[in-house]
Amino acid sequence: MNLLQMSFTGAVMILAVTVIRAIAINKVPKKTFLVLWGIALVRLMIPFSLPSWFSIYSLWNREMPTERMNTAAGTLIPVIPAGHQAATPHNTVGPMANVSAPEIIWILGCVLCAFFFATAYWKSYKEFQMSLPVRNDGIKKWLETHPTRRTITVRQSSLVSSPLTYGVIHPVILLPKTTVWNNEETLHYVLTHELVHIKRFDIITKVVLAVALCVHWFNPLVWVMYVLANRDIELSCDETVIRQFGENTRAAYAKVLISMEETRSGFTPLCNNFSRNAIEERITAIMKTRKTTVVSLVLAAVIVAGTTTVFATSALAESKGSMDTNYYETETSEGVLTSYTDDNGEIHYVLDDGNTTRTLSAEEFEQEYPSPVIEWWTYDEYKNWLDNERESLQEMIGEKSWTASQGEFVWTQEMVDETIAEYEKMLQDIKDGMMYSKTVDGETDIMVGYDPKYISSSGGYELFVTLENGEEKLFGPYETHSELLAAVESFCNDQVKLGNMDQSEAREIVKCVSD
Repeated sequence: MNLLQMSFTGAVMILAVTVIRAIAINKVPKKTFLVLWGIALVRLMIPFSLPSWFSIYSLWNREMPTERMNTAAGTLIPVIPAGHQAATPHNTVGPMANVSAPEIIWILGCVLCAFFFATAYWKSYKEFQMSLPVRNDGIKKWLETHPTRRTITVRQSSLVSSPLTYGVIHPVILLPKTTVWNNEETLHYVLTHELVHIKRFDIITKVVLAVALCVHWFNPLVWVMYVLANRDIELSCDETVIRQFGENTRAAYAKVLISMEETRSGFTPLCNNFSRNAIEERITAIMKTRKTTVVSLVLAAVIVAGTTTVFATSALAESKGSMDTNYYETETSEGVLTSYTDDNGEIHYVLDDGNTTRTLSAEEFEQEYPSPVIEWWTYDEYKNWLDNERESLQEMIGEKSWTASQGEFVWTQEMVDETIAEYEKMLQDIKDGMMYSKTVDGETDIMVGYDPKYISSSGGYELFVTLENGEEKLFGPYETHSELLAAVESFCNDQVKLGNMDQSEAREIVKCVSD
């Protein structure tokens, strides 16, 4: 799954949770929604695909449009026996040249969001550093009666207007300097609330939410999730405090919440605040808090299981049991390609991008992903080209050049000799019957070759690739074209990541295998 697919499916999950939350916020334990937000985060951040018959995407299986796959090794082409082949990319454009304008905008958005959060937190942290430790017997006694594995420090500051918690390894509860220190009831409510945050590592949850927001900044529903999930963290803590002190403390706890100043001194991300979100919603939730019942637990379980099954899973591809056993499945960077032969001997292709599935006939597949048009070198043509190339290469000695694999370099006589030797070897191969492409779809960036004798003498599937940096890779022989295609796509993806070829070159190599 690519980023847009993850963002779309995550948005559907967020929309579902938002609707369920509006209906059942006071009917089930508040932890229910924290679990649901966690599942939405997984859907947004992890490119996984768990198929299910009950997925909402199964209902849209053949109705939702599927974008044409256009990333590295993303064009899926049926592979036929191509014999002993060679492919040599000649494009020397740097890897950044293939970064599209939308990708640049997305990267800039991520950087700006991350900078905003980092700057805001750093500013708040510097203010927190100016706080002073609390010297109070009541606070000391409370800390002694609430031991934790991590040492908790209670500090005070005139720069904050409501209690908050920051720090993971060494958590700090920061209280306003205006706190009434002799009001033990209020202090116990506030400290217990912050202690729940610390024990649950809510700060880490907030960091993950911020990261998801930075990655999916363009998705408005992710902003909705960020706001509501932070509210639910507070609501869940409120609920835990009420259950700990008893339902008869709801009114007193609500009064403490109301008494907390709502005006903030600034934006403090990645911190847990006692009074930071939707005061009216929190008070309503506090007053409606009831004992946990079996019915509420069952309802919560049904909501989590049902929402996850319907909205967090992908469409289930067509059952292979209804196909002929002669089918091939290939995992690609954009999804799964399955080709199979039906009872009438006709070939069909199934494209599954993780959300939708499309079935194409061989004709439809060829029309949508046509095989390349290749013009082949003749011996005389290549010999004349090589005679001219020798002179051109000699003139390049001492000049600077650049390739994606080598970076910047200066041509030397040794490098020229090695290059000419490679060309002479290709000339001899052509004389011996080897076929090398002059153009592929009118382009010269990729050179494809095959030896006709392997097609007639070998029933296997092989491919030989030579990169611009001289690295050679032999694929096969494989028993099926699906196995060969999978190996080639995996190799091309790795080369793109290493910077040895760009995405368009990788795509052309995969495309040429089919011819």
